[in-house]
Amino acid sequence: MKIYSLKGRKLVIISKIIIIIFWIIVSRIVDNEVIFPTIKSTISSLIDIIRGPYFFNVIRYSLIRTLVGFTISLILAILIGVLASVFKVILYIMLPIVNFLSSVPTMAIIILALIWLDNEVVPLFVGFIMVFPILYESVLKGIENVDKNIIEMAELYKVDRIHVIKDIYIPNILYSLNSVFSSTLGLNLKMVIAGEALSQPNYGIGSSLQLEKTYLNTPAVFAWIIIILLISKFLEGLLNRLDNILHINRWKG
Repeated sequence: MKIYSLKGRKLVIISKIIIIIFWIIVSRIVDNEVIFPTIKSTISSLIDIIRGPYFFNVIRYSLIRTLVGFTISLILAILIGVLASVFKVILYIMLPIVNFLSSVPTMAIIILALIWLDNEVVPLFVGFIMVFPILYESVLKGIENVDKNIIEMAELYKVDRIHVIKDIYIPNILYSLNSVFSSTLGLNLKMVIAGEALSQPNYGIGSSLQLEKTYLNTPAVFAWIIIILLISKFLEGLLNRLDNILHINRWKG
């Protein structure tokens, strides 16, 4: 959980004010709603979007794709990461796979997904592919960072293997994952929206963005960007809440 000092909070507020002033100045200089909309037109579009009949369906489907894809990535990353740390053959098999997934361009993944999968599944698949390597490597890092002296002491005192896993390995894995949770969930959301923009499922933020782009409705595009930022903040708050409940950061010490 990020903790800001009073001075830091003031700087954040000043930064936001500067962005708003910059927005006002640029929109007046450009004086073209299609190229760069005003704050007034963006807020008006935002209200229209929220009042729209399909708004909550659009948000719901994008969130479901994001959370389902992230959860699948997380479960597989933990499972395969643990197996890879025990069986070296799995570690070496996964090495080129993870390197490939980390290096392949996002657009190539989306195009292949469009060929292979149903339009409704493409965004979920793209999000999964993009965050799995990061989560997998974090799991391996958490296992590798376990203090060998503690393991040797547990073996010396013949501590039950289940307790070693529960009280030593799992906290280290979760602590390592905790450092990338926020960034990977945010990345997953962005990739899901990118996948939606190209695959055009019935409901999705990306589909809505693509539709507004087709009609050159730039204020609505800006409005959707604001909605995406708010969703990102909501997900970040959700993770912080989960962190407080599980006390993950207290496990490392």
